[in-house]
Amino acid sequence: SAFPDGQETIAQLLQKNGYNTAMFGKWHLGGKIPLNQNHINNTEIEFGEYCGNKMLTCNRYDWNKPLKYGPQDIGFEVSFTSNSGIQSPPYAYFRNGLMTVGKYDVKFYQTGEYERPMGISKIINPGEGDKDWDTSDYNMKILHNHEIFLDNHIKKHPEQSFFTYLSLGAIHVPHSPPNEFIDGTKVKGRHKSDQLDILYELDLLVGYVVSSLKRRGLLDNTLVIFMSDNGGGKRNGALKGRKGTIWEGGNTIPLIMQYGNAFPAGAIRNQLVGITDIYATLADFAGIEIPNGQAKDSSSFLKAVYNPNEHVRDDFIVLNYTVIKKHEAHYDHFGRQPVEMSIRTGRYKVIYKIKENFVLLFDLENDPSESEEICSTKYELCMNLYARLLNKGPCRDIKSNWCPGNCEDDPDFRFRNFESMDCGWIRAKKNVRDINTWCSYKVKNSRYGSSENLIRNYCKRTCGVCYSEPSHCSDSSSWKRWANGQNCDWVAIDPHQRCGLSGTNGIKAHMSCIKACNDYEYSHYKGFCKDSI
Repeated sequence: SAFPDGQETIAQLLQKNGYNTAMFGKWHLGGKIPLNQNHINNTEIEFGEYCGNKMLTCNRYDWNKPLKYGPQDIGFEVSFTSNSGIQSPPYAYFRNGLMTVGKYDVKFYQTGEYERPMGISKIINPGEGDKDWDTSDYNMKILHNHEIFLDNHIKKHPEQSFFTYLSLGAIHVPHSPPNEFIDGTKVKGRHKSDQLDILYELDLLVGYVVSSLKRRGLLDNTLVIFMSDNGGGKRNGALKGRKGTIWEGGNTIPLIMQYGNAFPAGAIRNQLVGITDIYATLADFAGIEIPNGQAKDSSSFLKAVYNPNEHVRDDFIVLNYTVIKKHEAHYDHFGRQPVEMSIRTGRYKVIYKIKENFVLLFDLENDPSESEEICSTKYELCMNLYARLLNKGPCRDIKSNWCPGNCEDDPDFRFRNFESMDCGWIRAKKNVRDINTWCSYKVKNSRYGSSENLIRNYCKRTCGVCYSEPSHCSDSSSWKRWANGQNCDWVAIDPHQRCGLSGTNGIKAHMSCIKACNDYEYSHYKGFCKDSI
């Protein structure tokens, strides 16, 4: 699963506070395929991609069991999902974690187009799936199952509150609009391109959800939120960049809310908010206190909906990764490392290009297209935001059982399948590039021991890289060493390798950030390190 151990999702929080919870559509957050009793080698679906030989018809799998780490395991009582939406295999639906077709109803799809009753189904990544799979009918199937849930909810739990999460296929590729919508409205061929037809279908989909609530007498007492998960994949008007970039075109998304007549109609709010703030906002809306240690990166913006002057958050940070190994392209925390970070306040935004080691500043109020870089003219502001980014931005300590994708085929890794253990992966060469699992580092004839010695370490605040000791710091009198009696042997440093801590042999590095290496050029970084992180 992509969720760190101990993380409570918004669905779990609402469920334990009496909400009926359901999810429909694209899951895309991993999951273990159930195995027959004699098979012990678990494989995983990560981002819906294959990790080793993952065919739906494989005799190892037991489809009488639900997917592990699916929606049903993180708070959704009801679910109807596909693991990768419409763009990647397996092309099949899972109802409450169980595949909806048998293994003999599965076929292998090559890239191409397939005629279906509702339109043209498009496959852009080859793989196995339901023999009747239809990308043009995907969104309407989601709506149909959502309506079934609403009817069952009214029938069985009329006094209970509900929470539904709909993750639609529109307007993701492949663009395969249906010939007609549910109500007979023409969709395919209405515009000059399939992409515009899909955008039109999205309008119909949202309208249909709202009308479904209204027909059942639920609309006036239901909070409806419409938003995207990232910027557009192509052009984004005046905004620079696209999905997957650090620019505003990659990170600015719509956020539209309706709650009967409670919210001022047509009002626009300009406060800085992000997707992570949905968690705290929904908890606030439901009158639920967030448990200690949960949703640390979430701030409620509910009051800002009513008050345009209500402050929500001081800044928002984005990290952008690059692929280190081609075959690990879909696994952000395994095989990628950050190449740039940004911090945005309401008006200003700093971008730090890590590899090039330079900083950019933009005034988004006067330059929303990020075309005029002004760090040299507002140097103090630029450096202050840069310092804030370095102190807050690099990755936090978290742990999950997320599988480094395709590492079974990577000679640098060996797999150890002990679900009850805190470690599962051994790095046989150099350092682990992994911030989300307990790293098991295999030392190769170093001063720490033979190649068979394993040194466990919780990968620290180094944005995806566990570094070895910087050579320019190893002999410096200002490089302080700490020990807290645990078995590891790591140096935890900031992304610039200007400050950090070292542990002695067999001792865990204490996580603090201190000045190190007075003999090293330090002018741009002085004062950025804190006594603790």
